[in-house]
Amino acid sequence: MKPHFYKKLYKHIGVLLYAIAKADGKIHDKEVKAIQQIVVEDLAPLEDSVDEFGTDAAFFAEFEFEILRDREISPQKALEKFLAFAKEQDKNLTPQLRQLIIKCVEKVAISYRGTNKAEAQMIEVLKKHLLPVEKN
Repeated sequence: MKPHFYKKLYKHIGVLLYAIAKADGKIHDKEVKAIQQIVVEDLAPLEDSVDEFGTDAAFFAEFEFEILRDREISPQKALEKFLAFAKEQDKNLTPQLRQLIIKCVEKVAISYRGTNKAEAQMIEVLKKHLLPVEKN
């Protein structure tokens, strides 16, 4: 896939991770650390595009997270922004990417005192949009 897609993907994953971390109204240090770990361990290995400064494009997720954190965007607006992106990019989101996105969100949710009700609700909405419906 094209580096341009990955930059957009990482940016929107950052939006989504922000939504989950902020779901309970406060972003905790353990959630920030979980996001930093996700970027390095889960996102950076996906592909090898870098920006003009040699920074792995996966760090766009962390940059976007910090931007939204500074702007205090509502978690619901952030989730809606990610879902709009996912709908727009539906054909580019492979089953593996979809599973990775869910895995990353769940890691953030459990990082501070386990998954709370607000986070669980967001994860369910996300799964409805990202995962195909099983047909019997």
